[in-house]
Amino acid sequence: MSDAYDLLNPESLSENYVRQLRQTIDAYLPQYVFIGEVLQNSLDAVREAPKGKHRIDITIDFDALKVSIHDDATGFPNDPKLLFLGGGKKDGKKLAGQVGVGLKVVLFSSEHFTIRSRTPQGSFRFSVDNACDFDLDPQARPSFKMPKEFEPDPSPLENVGTEITYRFRSDSKVLSNYLQEIQEEALPRGTRSDFVQTLANAVQSGNYPNGFAALLACDLKRFSYLGMTQVPDALKDTAVHITVRCSNPAATLGEPLSDLFDSRTEFSFQAPVGYLQMDEPVSWAKPPKPAPYRQNLGAGGVDLTKVNNGFNVTEYRTPDELEALLTNARGKLPDDIEAFRKSLFPKINHVRLTVARIPHFERYLPGGSRRVFSANGVVTRHSADLTKGRNQQYVRCFDIIVDVDAELNYGKTHLKNMRLVGLLKSFVNEAYRSTIQNAAARFVGKADPFEEEERSVAFWSRVDLSRPELTIRKVPADENDVIALFFELAGMGKFPEFSWYGLSQRDRYDARAVIQRDGEGPEVLTNPAESSLRVVEFKIRAGSITQDFDREDKNPRDIHLLIAYEQGESKSAQFQFVDLQDSETADRAPDRIFPHVTRVLKDTQSGYEVQVLLLRECLEKFFPPPPPPTAPADVVDE
Repeated sequence: MSDAYDLLNPESLSENYVRQLRQTIDAYLPQYVFIGEVLQNSLDAVREAPKGKHRIDITIDFDALKVSIHDDATGFPNDPKLLFLGGGKKDGKKLAGQVGVGLKVVLFSSEHFTIRSRTPQGSFRFSVDNACDFDLDPQARPSFKMPKEFEPDPSPLENVGTEITYRFRSDSKVLSNYLQEIQEEALPRGTRSDFVQTLANAVQSGNYPNGFAALLACDLKRFSYLGMTQVPDALKDTAVHITVRCSNPAATLGEPLSDLFDSRTEFSFQAPVGYLQMDEPVSWAKPPKPAPYRQNLGAGGVDLTKVNNGFNVTEYRTPDELEALLTNARGKLPDDIEAFRKSLFPKINHVRLTVARIPHFERYLPGGSRRVFSANGVVTRHSADLTKGRNQQYVRCFDIIVDVDAELNYGKTHLKNMRLVGLLKSFVNEAYRSTIQNAAARFVGKADPFEEEERSVAFWSRVDLSRPELTIRKVPADENDVIALFFELAGMGKFPEFSWYGLSQRDRYDARAVIQRDGEGPEVLTNPAESSLRVVEFKIRAGSITQDFDREDKNPRDIHLLIAYEQGESKSAQFQFVDLQDSETADRAPDRIFPHVTRVLKDTQSGYEVQVLLLRECLEKFFPPPPPPTAPADVVDE
């Protein structure tokens, strides 16, 4: 085939081309290689197609490590040069892909790659095998010859459009890295992640066939090109249909992802184009659920009022609106305002700000709140690096998108214009210092770090514990008293099921321990692993922890066991105490119950239950009062 191109040697370039290709592939995130880049190619094709409703079909076969994406747009051109790195450009068009690189990244990561296309001028088909071996030694490297024009497809597509199918080698890390990326982004604590409840809501409401479908859709809409922060008109009527196949999810995907399949091996669903925001997943939940608000922040954020169960959304587009976000309570603008007016505001398409409580973000959005810069709708991986403002505890109480008219780098993860990036970071910091931190504090409520619960500072006058068996003489009136009481009992051999690995005043939670539960053998104590560590929290009265939950200082899903002297009362209507025998924990996971637990604290909104060990009950069990003396028998005179 003398009249042909060499796919790895365009215009007689040397091994530099191979090294450049490897560097380019390494610049792309696993999600983009597995599905994002070809999806982006289809989205851009639809934007270039004639107006009307369009459809993109995605099939993911986890068994075969194969992905197929089909669109009904313009059809890929019959130009083999487009498969060279940098062989095609989309200059002058505000598309997700600008330099025509992503498709080659997928091609040279694949064991098999096929592209089929139909245009008004005709149809073609082209396949490449073992392209993932492109960087082997030249002697072992496969030959990648292709014609100067693709050959006709013997069984062409029915309509105009493009179908790209690619398969990864069994030892490829693309899939495992992508799955790990999903878990780190959306389920950082596995099945204990708050977002698991939202996935269940998505299924129960009929929006998705199972939890994995909901997870995949949410991840794509939050972290891929499907999640465009501003949807072009050409994509508003585009339907994206996804089919997933996996005959053995446990073996292929592992936990916790396989648990979300609900015993299904094939299912289909639809994921509309657009960035995932609070209102969509909240709509899947049953009441009581957060209500949407549209309160203006006002100068310095003073106009936002406290809401117990809601989220507030505001948008900013015009220069005046952007300046309002930077105006503090004294009506002053930041020193950099002229630089913002001249070099930043003309670039900003819109700013969308959502203020809510941290648990709401963690429950309804994969990965919680984010501070995002996007380029004409395409989300980047820039970090806002918030360093200004005195109240850093409110940083996670807001989600912000700043969309700008700018170009992306090769990997489409960062903006090319670094000066613009610096201005964006400065803008978000100034907005946080001027208005957002105060608005968040007003909306979710301020927390007094010293007001955990009423405590006595007296010692001698405290109520006697009346337990001569113990060295602790008084009823606990401080959290330290509870800790001391527990460990004195442990020293007496009353809690042999516990092995402690430390307490901390600096950590968010009090202690870590390995605990032998009812369904576990002694090896959990004699041969422990770091994954066996449980989070333990101490309180005087168990009910007081609900104040921490309301203030978002602590998260019930993080806590394995709550140890308190006595129960007390819940400070929040959202949390209720339930007897262990009446709890879902006892019904669903009786082998996971911790020793000496008799109650659970239930989050009525999510259904999650925190097990509670009450030391007052333990004292009564460990040191029962002696039986009353029996009366002497009457003496009868004979």
